[in-house]
Amino acid sequence: KCFFLSVFNKESSLGNPAAVCLLDKKEFNNDVLLQKIAKKINISEVTFINVDQGNFFIRWFSPLIEVDICGHGTIAGFEILVFIGICEPDQWRTIKSDKYTFKLKKISKNDKILLKIPFFNLIKTEKKTFIDIMNINLIKNFSSSNLDYIVETYSLSNLINVKINFDKLIKKEKRGLILCYIDSSNNKIHYRYFCPKLGFKEDFGTGSAHSSLYPFLKDRLDFSNKIYFSQESQRKSMGLVSKPKEDNHIVIETDVSEYSVKALEID
Repeated sequence: KCFFLSVFNKESSLGNPAAVCLLDKKEFNNDVLLQKIAKKINISEVTFINVDQGNFFIRWFSPLIEVDICGHGTIAGFEILVFIGICEPDQWRTIKSDKYTFKLKKISKNDKILLKIPFFNLIKTEKKTFIDIMNINLIKNFSSSNLDYIVETYSLSNLINVKINFDKLIKKEKRGLILCYIDSSNNKIHYRYFCPKLGFKEDFGTGSAHSSLYPFLKDRLDFSNKIYFSQESQRKSMGLVSKPKEDNHIVIETDVSEYSVKALEID
């Protein structure tokens, strides 16, 4: 069986749809099975969790490939662990993937989930990288991380109306393109995430984008305070992001919807 819910919004019709499957160790390590499940469900990523002697392990598959990091899927997976009583609210718990370690906590008084997620270093990038992807006259600042390209544009209108050449983007070396607009006066981040390599043109809600957005914006926004973010996709994903001074992770705080359960038949 698989749990279905939405992350980055309380409404199931908004935010990013997520699917979570709890598997035993043998199933969890079966790449072919996991890819079949992800292809059948056909959303941005499906989350797979194995619980082994009190330890939590996580993987994520898009319809096409296994992905290295997925913020919304990690939040969804932890929400299900709390729902079914494996994890208690108001306590930090650790979940490990092959490459990263995450800490999460469910706040009982407001039903929000906190996710501590690593951030990346920036990598020097040339502007000509983007010439065949989008109108470079819309580019205010740009860079990349080891995962994604990051581009800042001049206005919210630019962000919403941008035209992306997905045939060119899919051929680039990075996972995808984060396009953002910064409302500095209100301490807000607006962004979109384009990722044809994962099997879909645009993601509805991308928590891992903040692993690249934080180093890109840390000199201009005060992340010691909570900063509002809005992913301007069709399903409107939102939340808060911060960087506590004593921590080497950024913290995403957001809502999730109620969940449903469906049985899957996999050949």
